[in-house]
Amino acid sequence: MSRLALLLATAFAIGTFAYAEDKKDEKKDDDKLIKLVHVDSGKVLAIADDSDENEARVVLVKDEDKAGQHWKIVKDGEWLKIVHVKSGKVLDVNNASEDEDGEFIIWPEKSDDDGNDNQRFQWEGKGDERRLIAKHSKHALGAKDGNAVQKKSDEKAKDQLWKIVEVKAKAKAEDK
Repeated sequence: MSRLALLLATAFAIGTFAYAEDKKDEKKDDDKLIKLVHVDSGKVLAIADDSDENEARVVLVKDEDKAGQHWKIVKDGEWLKIVHVKSGKVLDVNNASEDEDGEFIIWPEKSDDDGNDNQRFQWEGKGDERRLIAKHSKHALGAKDGNAVQKKSDEKAKDQLWKIVEVKAKAKAEDK
């Protein structure tokens, strides 16, 4: 085998291994239960009245580390979907509103064909405290009067900053 062929074969093997490791790490992240903590208030993202009904409002509540306050962040191509663990439904901007103060709800996941851009998000900013931006409106997840609402993205707005906190093993066991 020539040196060039050996070099190419080695590079291919390393690349394949790195890709597999990235996918394995991505899958690990999908399995993590998290809480989304509103930096300004210290409250967590949850569902009003601990409901699992379609269109249940997303609110901020005192962190009691209950199943209804747990989420999973799942990669969907270049975007993220935020899955409410208790209901299995996803974070959704109600009626795909592009208005400021449009409310967030939980809703069954839509397919690409059904137009799911109001259920897809990306992180904006650096560090542990960042903004979660809706794909369809480019607005950030914010807070108003204890409710989760969308706001025009503003890097200076404290009510748009969120921190991910992994759920501890004890709470995970209680969820099952």
